[in-house]
Amino acid sequence: MRRQLDLGCAQLGEANPGLYRDLALYLQVLREVLAEAVERACFHLATRFHPQRYCELPDDHRNRLHEGNTALVRQTTSLLTVEQLSGLAGELAAGRQRRHRDLLHQLSRPATDDLGMASAEPEGSVQLNFEPPVDFGWSALASLGAGSPVPDREPAPELDPLDDSAELLGVEGIPAALAQDAAAPWDSPLLPQEPQTLLAWLDGYERALVRRLRNLSHGLNVELLRSGLSRSLLPLSLLEAALLGQLEPLAAPANLLRVQLPVSHPSGGQLESVAMLVRPADLELEHPRLRSCRARLQCHRQEIRRMADQHRRLQRRLQALEAERLWHQDHPRYRQP
Repeated sequence: MRRQLDLGCAQLGEANPGLYRDLALYLQVLREVLAEAVERACFHLATRFHPQRYCELPDDHRNRLHEGNTALVRQTTSLLTVEQLSGLAGELAAGRQRRHRDLLHQLSRPATDDLGMASAEPEGSVQLNFEPPVDFGWSALASLGAGSPVPDREPAPELDPLDDSAELLGVEGIPAALAQDAAAPWDSPLLPQEPQTLLAWLDGYERALVRRLRNLSHGLNVELLRSGLSRSLLPLSLLEAALLGQLEPLAAPANLLRVQLPVSHPSGGQLESVAMLVRPADLELEHPRLRSCRARLQCHRQEIRRMADQHRRLQRRLQALEAERLWHQDHPRYRQP
């Protein structure tokens, strides 16, 4: 049975070069179509949603907008490689573990009252209040934030709702996720040769790709605000909510996010905001070559998932046999003849 496990890992290692080629091909096509997709989305935003504003923009503002968008796309495409996304996936996972450690540390500290004295609540108690668990930063929409800087590099790792690598690796509960000696799938420059770990690697890779495109979208929205074409800047938390499906957007062209704001217009009705949100699904829908690359990657994923299921079954069987052997070793009188 152990030989079957080793054989499965060897077969996966032989298939990994093909997976790597398809991943690299997907990113190559993405780099080729990204500029056109961004330009088309900006065209729809300027001509369908804000035509009057665009016509009123001075020449230098329009030129600055196009030049800024081009620079942002060029910067993003330089980061769209398998190695770059793998490194970002590791950073996101490490940031999540740090947040888990901080949360566990806060939960383990005794609660104190206003005078700094420890309260009488039992250790490990969790205080509940009526504050919302997520702050989407709607108050940020009240200010234009024209001075917001364009992110010229990847921000520091943070708690990422798109990042659940601990669960994908089979880690149960927060304390188990804090094991510092556990090797992450992205620690090695090579693709993992264990199917469950490779599935976690692929999911982290996808989250890193979405993060890169989300950062690009935020930078584009800042350029739209600076040029005067846009009057508000949607917060990153709102972009993430849309990516997670926690927000129901209004109909809009590809790579645009159109949402209804929770404020009323002075003349009546609800205010709407349209922003850039570059998504892999929209890009694949518009470009058949990218969609074909995605289909090949899905085939790889299905085969890896099948191998992972088989690998888990064999591992459980081996663990059961090992537990039985140890039990009979500890209790000779239960040993079967």
